[in-house]
This record gives sequence, C-alpha cells and structure tokens, in this order.
Amino acid sequence: MKEWAVRHRAILVDLGLVAVAALDGVLGLYTSGLTELILTLVGAAGLLLRRRLPLVAVALALPALFLTGGPIASVIALATVATRVSSTTALVAASAATFLGLTLSWDEIESINDLVLAIVYATMTSGGAVAIGRLRRSQTRLAASLTELQRARDEETRLAAREAVAEERAHLAREMHDVVSHQVSLITVQAGALMVRVEDPEVIDTADTIRVLAATTLTELRQMLLVLRADGPEAAPLTPQPTLEHLGELLATEDLEVTSRIDLPAGLPQAIQRAVYRAVQEGLTNVRKHAPGARVEVTAEVEAGKTVVLRVVNSAPTEPVTPQTATARLGHRGLSERAHLLGGSFRSRAHDDGSYEIEMRLPLSGHARP
Repeated sequence: MKEWAVRHRAILVDLGLVAVAALDGVLGLYTSGLTELILTLVGAAGLLLRRRLPLVAVALALPALFLTGGPIASVIALATVATRVSSTTALVAASAATFLGLTLSWDEIESINDLVLAIVYATMTSGGAVAIGRLRRSQTRLAASLTELQRARDEETRLAAREAVAEERAHLAREMHDVVSHQVSLITVQAGALMVRVEDPEVIDTADTIRVLAATTLTELRQMLLVLRADGPEAAPLTPQPTLEHLGELLATEDLEVTSRIDLPAGLPQAIQRAVYRAVQEGLTNVRKHAPGARVEVTAEVEAGKTVVLRVVNSAPTEPVTPQTATARLGHRGLSERAHLLGGSFRSRAHDDGSYEIEMRLPLSGHARP
C-alpha cells in the first residue's frame, strides 16, 4: 500500500512538471510559430522519461531551449540528471549544453554588459539546477543510509535478545543438572545399594523399580539439557545459589568417607564460590555412582596468591558397582564451561591404581571472561 502511494505521488509530480513546461510553450504562442510550439511540447513530454532516461529528457528539451528560449523543461531535466546520473562526464556535458542554450536565449546581446548578464543568468540557472539535483541525490543516499542503519540496529537488537535467551538457557541447563541430577543420582545409587544388601524379593523388586524410574528420569533430563544447552557467558542466577558457607553441609555426608582441607579466603567472588561448590558436588556424586566404598579427599587452596586450586580425589571402589545408565558427561562438561568462563581450567583423570581425580583451577584476578 505504501509503495503504491509513493508511485502514485511520483506520477502526479511528473504530470505537474509536464504541464508547467507545456504551459511555457502555450504562453509563448504570440511570439512563436507552430514549430517552436511543437518543440516545446516535445521537450515537456520528454520529462515523462526523466526518471528512467534522464539524458534522453535533456536531449528532447534542448531544441526548444535553443530555438524558443523556454528554459523550464531543460532546467528540470538537468536537475534530474544531477540527481540520478552518477557519471561526471554526462553531468558536465548536460550542464554545458544547458548553459549554452540559456546564454543564447538572452534577448539581446549588444554589449559586454549584456554578455556578462547572459552568462550570469545561465550560470545561476544551470548551476542552481545542478545544485538542487545533487542535494536531492545526497538526501536520497542519506535516507538509504539511515534506513540501512536502522535495519542493522534492529538486527543487532534481535541478536542481543537471542544471546540473552541463550545465556539463560545455558544457565538453566547447568543449574538443572547440578541440582536435579545430583538428587536423582543419589536415589539411583541408594536404590542400587539396597538391591545388593537385602534378600527380600519384594524389597529388591521395589528398589529395582525405583532405580529404573530414577535412571529413566536422568535420561530424559539429560536429553532436555542437551536441547537447552547453549554457549554463553555466565548468566545472572535465577535463584539463590550455594556458596562456600554451604560446603560444610555437602561434605558432612554419612554415606561417604570424606576428608577435607578447605583453605580459601573469605570474600571470594560469588561465581568462583559457586564453581567450587558445584565441582565438589559433582565429584561426590560421581564417587557414589562409580566408586562405592571409596575414600574421598577434598582440598581447596590458593596457590601463589593468584589461583584457586580445587582437587577431589577418590580411591578405588571397595564395593560392587551397581548398574548405571549411560552417562552424557554433562557434569564434567558443565564444570569445564564454568572454569573456562571464569578464565580457568578443569580436568579429570583416572590413575592406574583405580583412583580418580578432578581438578579445577580458577584465577583470582580477571576471573570473568568477556
């Protein structure tokens, strides 16, 4: 609808200019003959071609300018050339021809003063047309640049919104795994341990049902997390997050033999405190799942006053390992992402004696990556 309105307006403008140029010839009937009138009307009609063929419009208007002195069609056509033609050579040629025609159209040139006046008139008229055309060309380019700038700004806003959504999805995926998967994993481990320790068939069947349901829940949870997971910087917490103050509750577990040495200063950045807590939580969960009966040693300290170093090391399992569902290793992946976003590193490795170790290193300065 808007495009049709613009086109309709352009047609009306062209018809108006043609009418004005034709009127120039009609008003001059008393001083001109039929030939001059026809040339003037041809020049006026040529303005209908000025948008697509501006140089042709100038060529059709020049005969009337040289023979009758009617400048309207030529000036309008020259202004259109200045607006729409990028070639400097074509513009100079059209300007020179129009300038010459305007100069020769001066009524009487009998002295130097008349010649100077004719040149000034021709210069001002043709130069004004060129100036108006170039101004219109600059205005059109500026409007196009502003439109492109607005489009780029809208695209930037859209990308920023998508990035914000990706950040929240990444944060939600990490927290869901750290919180929900931790608890469901405990249910699976406890149900598997119950199956091994009791002899009552009904209890074994019930425990097995609980273990299967919990394992199925974990599988579905991991599939959902793979959909939600996206790269992005650390997002703002959606709920109150654990810190080092909650680490004591996590380590005071009754089903594991844990020795700990936590020597971290107060006032660490919240992101580092959460990363340490989640790493310890993931390490203990892995021991319950893959190394039942193992001893666990947790150490956390600041090396050289610059780097927080956390290690969770467990010995080889001393009890039968209960069946587990396939792991997606989202826990280790989440810890690796946390460490990377904080400018640090995370690694895990198994030793020849059956023990297992995870290590996280987090710098105290410049802890957040841009």
